[in-house]
Amino acid sequence: QDDFLGLSSEQVYRMLNFAYDTPELFQFAEQLPIEPDAPILMLMQGIISAIDDKGLTATKARGGLPQKLCREIWDDYSKLYADDTFTSFHKVNKEDDFFELHVTRVILELAGFLRKTKGRFYLTKKYQKIASKSGLKGLYPIIFKIYCREFNWGYWDRYNDVPFIQQSFLFTLYLLKQYGEKMTFTSVYEDDFLRAFPMVIDEMEGSSYSTPEEDLRRCYYSRACKCFLVFFGLAELEVIKDDKHYDHKYKIKKTPLFDAVVHFNFLDPKIVKAIHSSVHSDHLH
Repeated sequence: QDDFLGLSSEQVYRMLNFAYDTPELFQFAEQLPIEPDAPILMLMQGIISAIDDKGLTATKARGGLPQKLCREIWDDYSKLYADDTFTSFHKVNKEDDFFELHVTRVILELAGFLRKTKGRFYLTKKYQKIASKSGLKGLYPIIFKIYCREFNWGYWDRYNDVPFIQQSFLFTLYLLKQYGEKMTFTSVYEDDFLRAFPMVIDEMEGSSYSTPEEDLRRCYYSRACKCFLVFFGLAELEVIKDDKHYDHKYKIKKTPLFDAVVHFNFLDPKIVKAIHSSVHSDHLH
């Protein structure tokens, strides 16, 4: 059990295979009790606010969002969420140049909120119904579920597929529950992930520059910490800059949104341990 932070192998099995089908252990809010705030929502609202009843014309070349809109959203988004060094030289000429926005558009389509017909983007009746009834409190849980279950996290990067990082999204959320009260190095999350699932290293090939473990750690940070926890507003990120620009370290801690999104229905292993030890000491006296 120690390898799984006190979770039983049965609990981990349910996490990996039945995350949304085990309400006695884990529950996901279908409507949030608080107004959510997340990088993806800023992008989502940027797209949505540009589409009226007549729709929004897609670019002819790639069928993407128009250049002017991409640049406007990038201007706002980069001030809050992009690294200054990157922002200083990065130019957005098309949707693909702003990958977070591209991913958001794909998720809106997967969720059935956005459709493209005859070269124009339209908001769907499904979107209108949920938005008018519940706003972001009702929309967020749907895009969250789509992101965890249908969108391919490997789409973000050039690492090997490693679908297990996505399959274990609930284990990552559990780690955030364990460590998220204070800023904690993301390497701690990587350590626990590797301790629990050492076989995942076999899915990485490594290179002349890095070992399979180093690649897996970078991939886990990128997909699970940055592009999931932080992008969806469940964790806030602190960057500890190094002189070598490629060797930064990172810390995360949970946001109030995390506790509104997911609830674990079992006793915290630390409490269980304390109960066991106090019961044990009672027996000794």
